[in-house]
Amino acid sequence: MILFCWYSRKAMLVEKRWQEILAASLDGAIVEVDKGTAGPDVVIRTQNGHTVAFDVKWAGEGWPQDVRLAATDVAEEWPANVVLLARQLSPGAIEWLRARGANWADETGQARILGPDGLIVIREPAQRPPEERASSTFTWSKSAITTAEAILAREDRALQATELASTTGWSVPQTANVLTAFDGLGWTVKRGTTRGPGAHRQLVDADGMLAAWSAAIAEERRPTRLAHRATRDVMRLLHGDLAPVLERGTRWAISGWAGLELAAPLATTTPSLHIYVAQGDFAGPLSDAIEQAGLREVDEGGRVIFWAVDPRVLDLAWRSQDIPIVSPPRLYADLSSLGARGQDAADHVREQLVDPLHPPNTVDQENANG
Repeated sequence: MILFCWYSRKAMLVEKRWQEILAASLDGAIVEVDKGTAGPDVVIRTQNGHTVAFDVKWAGEGWPQDVRLAATDVAEEWPANVVLLARQLSPGAIEWLRARGANWADETGQARILGPDGLIVIREPAQRPPEERASSTFTWSKSAITTAEAILAREDRALQATELASTTGWSVPQTANVLTAFDGLGWTVKRGTTRGPGAHRQLVDADGMLAAWSAAIAEERRPTRLAHRATRDVMRLLHGDLAPVLERGTRWAISGWAGLELAAPLATTTPSLHIYVAQGDFAGPLSDAIEQAGLREVDEGGRVIFWAVDPRVLDLAWRSQDIPIVSPPRLYADLSSLGARGQDAADHVREQLVDPLHPPNTVDQENANG
């Protein structure tokens, strides 16, 4: 009984919030919560005598992840009688809602409602031209790329600059600057106390960060070496000859098709090997490994592709079948860059390895449902 009363009180508070947001957006309108089980969530009575009913989707804090979760069961063509409400919609969330043609409003007074019966309310911030938005966004520095990968590669938990700096090898001030930039993009948000041990951040838009980070990875120019050896089975080559010699004195990790087969097997062939090698080992140690494995270096057409990489990337690698594999988000990004079939494989990696690390935060949704 006590638990039921607690949930009922939570539901009442959320419904009261709905009323306040809509009443503030619709000057002079009366907003009533409909208690019927099968009817709309709210009924709005305007000054001109119209009655408009809406189903409400509550998005909690209003971050992109909250918004996407709240709108999970909304049709792709946003219905006129559905409105999404939140405490404060972030710029990224508003961009997503604009693209969907959604009705929305929040406690700060931002609103865009094109409802049934001619109800129109637009109080949204001015949308900057794409070129202006692009010029004002941050650039993907090496520290930003490494920090984002470290965040995406681990299970969701409190983000602290000191811990991330220790993981990535960048300084605490540099890491803190990167996190501040991520805040501005709506990917992370500050939680807890302002300063001290209780201060931390939370990842609130893993999808947005992964998409932008993957695009940056695809645009990176990497020193590349190609090698070849006649074989019908590159995985046998990897396990039998190449991995043992690489292990002797080279920092490395597998990605691409071979990474897929090792980390998240899918019914597909493995046509080539994509191998990251630490920058410091990309000359002498890698040359020795190529020779010892019976490979010959070629200018084109090699089935073994070596990429030079900052060794910080290899610190995030993990092992399967005693082979080091790049982090799940990097495996996703590399497969995405390989074209149509690669995108299918990348989507499989995301479903199997990346998404389970960042499950949706359902607290606000549960509160809204009472």
